[in-house]
Order: sequence, then structure tokens, then C-alpha cells
Amino acid sequence: MSPGFPPYLHIRVPPSDRPLPSNDLERLLALLPTTDHARAVPLFDKAIQDLANAGPILQGLVSAASNHDDPQLHTPHGLLTMVSGRDLLLLTKPPGGAGLLRFLFLYNFTLQRRPFDAAVASAMARSVPAAPAEDLAAAYAKAVRGGLGEQAASVLGRIALDHGLEPAAHLALRASFDDLGRLGHNLVTAMSYVQAAEAAGRGQELVPVMNLGRLQSFSLQGAPAAAIPGRESAGKGEADVDALGELVVEGAFDRVEATLQALAFSGLADQAYRPLLIATSADPGFLGHSLSLVHAARLASRYLTPSENTWLSWKLYRILTTRFGYPEFLELGPSEPLDRASLLPALESSLAYKSPPAERTLRKALENGVSVDERLATIVDFYGNWTVGEKEHTISYLNAALQTAKFLGRDQALLPLTIALGKLPF
Repeated sequence: MSPGFPPYLHIRVPPSDRPLPSNDLERLLALLPTTDHARAVPLFDKAIQDLANAGPILQGLVSAASNHDDPQLHTPHGLLTMVSGRDLLLLTKPPGGAGLLRFLFLYNFTLQRRPFDAAVASAMARSVPAAPAEDLAAAYAKAVRGGLGEQAASVLGRIALDHGLEPAAHLALRASFDDLGRLGHNLVTAMSYVQAAEAAGRGQELVPVMNLGRLQSFSLQGAPAAAIPGRESAGKGEADVDALGELVVEGAFDRVEATLQALAFSGLADQAYRPLLIATSADPGFLGHSLSLVHAARLASRYLTPSENTWLSWKLYRILTTRFGYPEFLELGPSEPLDRASLLPALESSLAYKSPPAERTLRKALENGVSVDERLATIVDFYGNWTVGEKEHTISYLNAALQTAKFLGRDQALLPLTIALGKLPF
């Protein structure tokens, strides 16, 4: 357990054979935004015996964490950790991931929260006069740069209310370009709030959206607007991801920006990050922040314009690393006649004892027809055995690595998995 976590994180309540009545599940969900862990823990231990309760509990945890507010933290990790944990759990199926779900549940009660709910959020958003989206966007930028938290929250809420989540998400993500933040936290955090709003669904998205506006008024106060050149077409570059990979390996950066522009205008902005994801998988940065930043940028690409995607991807290619290309020693080889039943225990041994090395067991599994999805689920399921380390960064980095492995596919999944499992504590 991470140093500084309160003693109740070690509580273990003996399981009960009695099913959890629906009203008890409602009581449990109602306790998630509170500090009343004493009543919540026994209810949780009953609830998780019915696998159907895992989904509502996870949704409730994300919703509660979207109100995370700790004035002493310059970079609050609460929601980012919860969203990353949710994404990890989506890689497996109950009862898999039980250890991670339990950790997220207990971690939830360590978070400070503000008294803010959907009713208050709606009233605040409606207090802003209706206006064209362009005028509201200008008002939001002014409120953020002026450090006017309540005003920024209300304006961003009005945009979400009148024009939908997508314009509000676009505006907030675009605002983070003014200052990506130390280790990229401003962009990564903004994307976690957008994901929480997506998960909340129509009518419930105002709380995470407006809390993001409030947070940006603090983190981006006084930041000058980023100058993003307007681009009208794909330009003269080639929308070819393989060619992009060759260019960065060769160091031909005079041609990289044009290629990124062509990919962005061809609807392939997320694919433009593939060579950079490979590079930051090999060199993930301090506590995995470089890989986490690129992962967040890839997710954000669907909300951004082609010009914005070109600007962001080009900036990240220039600042995050100078070493590109997939390592030859991690390329997969031919399959061998192995007993598939022995591959899972071997991987579990790698996770428990680092013997044999994860690189060897993962390689054998991928080379012999075990799907990437199966490997990812096994890693998530094993999380309950991870007992040390800075859990917030462990979860966010692990999620970035596993999601990157899924995105890269079988032939290149070994790189992010091997490096992450070699660095993470378990």
C-alpha cells in the first residue's frame, strides 16, 4: 500500500453468502461521494459477489471522482487514476480485475471532494445567457486566463448544455494547448475529465465538464494563447504512417510536419501517433509520463480539428524523444509447438517473481497465437497482487502501456508490455 494511505485501506471484511439487495446497492452508490468508508466497505464486499454489480460500482466511482478537489494539489490525480483504472477494467471481464476494482473503491475514500452535484451544475450553467458558440468560447477563454473559476465552469457548462459535449470537450482540450503543463499534466487531466463526461452520459456530463472548467482556470491562468496556424488542406505531405515511421527514424524532420498534416486532414490523426507511441513505449519518461501524454493526445485527436491535430502531434514529436524505431530484439519470431495451457502460468510467474522475465513469456504467448486481448486481461487480473509503489502513477502508466499495446496490435505489442512490466512495481 502506498505510504501515507490511511489504515482503513487494509480493511478486509469476510465475504457473505447472502446476495446484495438492490436497495443495498443503491445505498452503496450513495456512499461513494462521502467519506463514510466504514459503512461502505461491508456493502462493497457483499456487492462484488454478484458480478452484475461491478459495472454500476465502477460507474459510481468515476462519477464520484469527477468531484475531486484538493486545494493543496497543483496536479490532482484522483480522476485520472479512476478513469485509467476504469479503462484497464474494460480490458477484462468480471471476476477478472477484482483486485484493481477493490483498490479503486478504497482509493475513492482518500479523495477530497467539493459539494457539487448535477442540480447545482445545471443551475449554474443556466445562469449564463444563451449565446452563439463562438461568443461563449471567447467568454470561456477570458474566464480561464483571468482565473475566474466559477465563471469558467458556468460558461463551459452552458456550452455543453446548449451545444453538446463535443464542442465543450473541444474547447477545453484546445485550451490545454496554451500550456500542456509540467510532464503534460494539463492535457492528460483534461482528457480524463472528457472521458468521465463521456462515461456519465447525456444529462450527467455537466459535473465533470464544469469541474474541468474550474480546474483550467487555476492551471491555465495567465497563459498566453497558443498560436496554431490555420491549415486548409492536406498540403504536399503523404498520408502514410509507414512513411512517417521511416522519416522519424532517418531524422528527416523537415518532412515530418507535412506528413502529420496529411494524416490529420485524411482522418488519420490517431494513426499519426503510432511511431511516437513506439518511441515513448521504449522511453516512457519519468513514471511513464511521456507515454501517458501521447496516449492522451491520441484519444483527444477525435475532438480536434485537422490544424489542431497537426500542431499537437508535431509539437510532441519534437519535444518528447529523439530515439525512434521499433527495437529489433523485440520483434516476434516464428511460432513453436508449445502447450498453450503452460503459457498462462508462465506469465503469472513473470508477474509474481519476474522469473522468467515477462519479455520471454509474453513473446512465447504472442508468437504462439495467444491474442493481445488475452494477455492484457491477464495483466489486469493480476493487479491485486501488486502491493507496492506509487499507485496513482502505476495505474495511469500501466493503462497507457496496455492501451498502446492494444492499439499497436500483435506484432508490436511486446514493446510497451515488456518495458512497462519491467519498470512497474509488483
